[in-house]
Amino acid sequence: MAVQVLEPVATVSGGLALPGRPEQCSQARLWTRSLLHPFPDVADAVELVASEFFTNAIRYTASGRPGGRVGLTLVGLSSGIVHLEIVDQGCAEGTAAVLPPAVDRTHGRGLFLAEALAQAWGQVPTGGDPRYGPFAAAPEGHRGPLVTWADFLTKIRPASTMR
Repeated sequence: MAVQVLEPVATVSGGLALPGRPEQCSQARLWTRSLLHPFPDVADAVELVASEFFTNAIRYTASGRPGGRVGLTLVGLSSGIVHLEIVDQGCAEGTAAVLPPAVDRTHGRGLFLAEALAQAWGQVPTGGDPRYGPFAAAPEGHRGPLVTWADFLTKIRPASTMR
């Protein structure tokens, strides 16, 4: 008797591209929140991390320059994973690093929050650069577009209702 392996089913799925301007961050949060109705237990965490990743994209990459864009993708799987991706336009200044919070610093908490709230997060070159493999971390000095992603575990297993 053959064993049938069931693939996770996407219960929510969506993508959005926004201008890379600070005032668009609220639109990114609203869009993220609108897709997370089936996953209320992780909605706050996903929304916050989406906001932080969006802000980093416009602050540290070409996405924040005139005419820049930021891509967002969100997928909620029936297996209990919510996967968030923010795609920037490259030319990053430095390497993303998790900094411990400091009371005298006015920024720099976004990746610390992502690390605390997500089950896992990382950055990969867009298009799965064959030199590094499709899921390899961005190499030191990579200045091309990046996907910054985070996975969140949810206890809710909604029925498959693709949006």
